Amino acid sequence: MGWNDYLDDSELANLPPEAWGNVADVDGPFDPEDFWIENADKDHQRIAMREWFTARYCDPAHETPYNGREGGYLFVNGGPYVPSDELHTRFGRFVPGDVIQEVADELVMEVGDQWAPILRELPPDYYDERFDLESVGPDGPLLRVRERIAELNMTLRLQSNPVAQPLVARLVFSALIGVLESFLWETAQHWISTRSEVQQRCVERLPVFEDQKFKLSEVYVQHAKIEATVKGYLQNLVWHRWDQVGALYRLALKVKLPSVKAFQAPLETRHHIVHRSGTDMDGNKIEIGDSAIASLAYDVEAFALQVTKDCSDKFFSV
Repeated sequence: MGWNDYLDDSELANLPPEAWGNVADVDGPFDPEDFWIENADKDHQRIAMREWFTARYCDPAHETPYNGREGGYLFVNGGPYVPSDELHTRFGRFVPGDVIQEVADELVMEVGDQWAPILRELPPDYYDERFDLESVGPDGPLLRVRERIAELNMTLRLQSNPVAQPLVARLVFSALIGVLESFLWETAQHWISTRSEVQQRCVERLPVFEDQKFKLSEVYVQHAKIEATVKGYLQNLVWHRWDQVGALYRLALKVKLPSVKAFQAPLETRHHIVHRSGTDMDGNKIEIGDSAIASLAYDVEAFALQVTKDCSDKFFSV
């Protein structure tokens, strides 16, 4: 996903031609001309700063893997980036501080104070062994789902201050989505690592690899790095991006994922919990009841059980 994929709601058309400081760089993200923005009216300054920021940074839910075990995003490609810091660094010499802060506050209200970088191309060191997974058997990911759900249920039963109980419920609910994401990652990596034909289909059929170009002189180097490159892709994949995850399972593992409809609303709730400190778009506190947690835990385990069965049927069938 590149910077121009995020410009559907762009207000760049409202800026005059002289606003562009990188007119010769047609492929690069918008960067306003310093003299122009220093002398522009406040509305144009706000638009330009917002467009500059959102051309470079995005909601981590779009680009960043989530660590279900510890809670929080893994900013493996840099960050997190704070709107106020980045905007003041870039525009502090040209735009009044209060105008910069207005834009920063709006961005925080929309996504939060932790943004991820928008990747315009795969980084050279896509794979990071620090984030590698421990090898497990075919049923290992499912067993971990059950262990993690049991741990979260124990957390709910801990005696704590009544004031803290709503926070605990929100954290457990959010962590259940992480359990689902971890399961999908661990399952995919198991079969890709243990079945050479799955790794081959991954490289041959996924668009992210199909579109890779390199010189003939690099063929042997690239061949030696295939496993690390695929693992790097798995590390950086956002495991609730159903279009990408579904394509990975369908094209590489030849397994169709069950319906993910049950997770759509919980994902939106998790987004509010993580990015808006537990409040919705209107500032109302998110309340999570025991039934909502039990329902989500059931759906996660049932989903994991079905995927495990489908994979076993696929790879162990005679």
